[in-house]
Amino acid sequence: MKEEFSDHPYISYEFEGNDIPPEKYFVSFKNIKGLRLFKDEKTDEKELQVVTEHKIEIYLHSDYPRLKPQCNLLSGAFHPNFRMASPNDICIGDYWASGETLVDIIYQVGEMITYQSYNVSSPLNGIAAKWAKENLNMFPIDNVNLRQPEIEISLL
Repeated sequence: MKEEFSDHPYISYEFEGNDIPPEKYFVSFKNIKGLRLFKDEKTDEKELQVVTEHKIEIYLHSDYPRLKPQCNLLSGAFHPNFRMASPNDICIGDYWASGETLVDIIYQVGEMITYQSYNVSSPLNGIAAKWAKENLNMFPIDNVNLRQPEIEISLL
């Protein structure tokens, strides 16, 4: 985590407690576009807006990596695979492979925020899934490449 995200232009993280490895991570995505549903206080109408800051929480329970970690959205997002009601969980896939790393999960969630990745077949948010099916021409919301290129070493 430290090696991957210490100087990352879009992703940063913190963790809770003194345990090594930590059980809970807080990940921030900045300057990447995603969607959030806002409610107009005067008219009660809902409107989609582009937002560029997003926060998630990843809890590594005692069965991780055998079972997938618990991922929750701390900032709102409008996405088929993000639940808008409590506990605001994120579906990081219907199938889990224990070889997926925490770094992989963070990149996957970032790609979901930008609509580079989404699944409308088994959504947590049916309204967002229906909207996504009807608005395919809008995706991705952001084309940013979150995955840092590997440093090439040339031998002379």
